[in-house]
Amino acid sequence: MTTKVGKMKLSPQHKAALASYARSAVGAIAAVVATGNYSPEDLVKAAVAALLPPLLRWANSKDPAFGRGSESA
Repeated sequence: MTTKVGKMKLSPQHKAALASYARSAVGAIAAVVATGNYSPEDLVKAAVAALLPPLLRWANSKDPAFGRGSESA
């Protein structure tokens, strides 16, 4: 089953990857804010850094959820 977003269709695997990024972004941004830093530049850096965990999962061909070798990739 896919979900339409505008003209894009998101598969369940794409939704899982986006949810993984969202969780990482919330954690990274919360860590920056917990230090008392509210600089927009640093918050953007945290959001960009949050791309690493989902990208590492994608790069892992043995990751069953959305690794490069999985059926969903």
